Amino acid sequence: MTSDRDASAPDRLTALLQTELLDSPPEPGFDRVTRLTTRLLQAPAAIIALVDRDRQFFKSSIGLCEPWASLRETPLSHSFCQHVVSSAEPLVVSDATVHPLVKDNLAIPILGVIAYLGVPLKLQNGEVIGALCAIDHEPRPWSEDDIAQITELSEIVMDEIALRAENARRRTIEQHQRVLVHELNHRVKNTLALVDSVIALSVRADAALADFGEVLRGRIAALTRSHALALDRGREAIALSELVRAELAPLQSERVAVEGPAVQLAPGVALYLSMGLHELVTNAVKYGALSSEAGHVALKWTHADQRLKLSWHENGGPPVTPPMRNGFGSLLFERILGAALKGHVTREFAADGLKVTFDLPLAT
Repeated sequence: MTSDRDASAPDRLTALLQTELLDSPPEPGFDRVTRLTTRLLQAPAAIIALVDRDRQFFKSSIGLCEPWASLRETPLSHSFCQHVVSSAEPLVVSDATVHPLVKDNLAIPILGVIAYLGVPLKLQNGEVIGALCAIDHEPRPWSEDDIAQITELSEIVMDEIALRAENARRRTIEQHQRVLVHELNHRVKNTLALVDSVIALSVRADAALADFGEVLRGRIAALTRSHALALDRGREAIALSELVRAELAPLQSERVAVEGPAVQLAPGVALYLSMGLHELVTNAVKYGALSSEAGHVALKWTHADQRLKLSWHENGGPPVTPPMRNGFGSLLFERILGAALKGHVTREFAADGLKVTFDLPLAT
């Protein structure tokens, strides 16, 4: 028994459009099914037809005559597949010239469709978007085995369509996530700029805050630089060499020797490491090796087993003495770079210069 449906129903056409298959180029996955159809059913032609409002589009075809094979579509006046869509059931035609449903269809004289076996291509929501069909140019009976085989092949087509739909859904979600992350990063950057402005205004109003304000603005600038890198990369990893260049750029000094292989850091690790490097650079310029013309710094790193080992060794600066109390840098190293990131930071206040080593995960 067949149940007539309106092939031009808006819901069905909308579902068809959402597959993004109409007017799409040929694809190996679909062409493989039409080739298998001709081989298994010993038919000269096979088509994956998507039935639109006033035409049928061939997502794949084999054995079709020209110019239709190149045009990849026909009007519905040349379509048997429209009846498969309307009934949502297989259409079995042994001889189209005497079949009451299709005997006047132009596919008979124009495309040479005499024997036809078509099964519906049905989406998960129940909408039928087209048909997989086998065609012969001579009358022939179709066996139950033929129907079973082409039905199984149609399920492969629908699996391919479902995979495309899932990939499209993931691309949409990823695009939305990229937009949201980009917007969030911009807002963070603007907020940091606003905080910097507030600090600058506060310092102007109270000269006693000048030194503190300079230090704080430097830390805000370090955060801004790391967020700028994150803004360019989105959720992608950030190259350690690029992070180091950004932190050392304000120095314009050749007295920092940098050595290390290419390493990619997770954005979270990069953010806090940039703050740690900023503290080291600032202290070296004010009190350490870079405060003296003879001083220099060696910054080296290696990586193994998804961990980064980075060393900062100062030399040639003023004599070093351990600090009397823990400052911001100490808290940053211990609580964030150490505990929060499951890393380990050691500091040695050697007489010839500060030595700091980081052992951090590459990802969080």
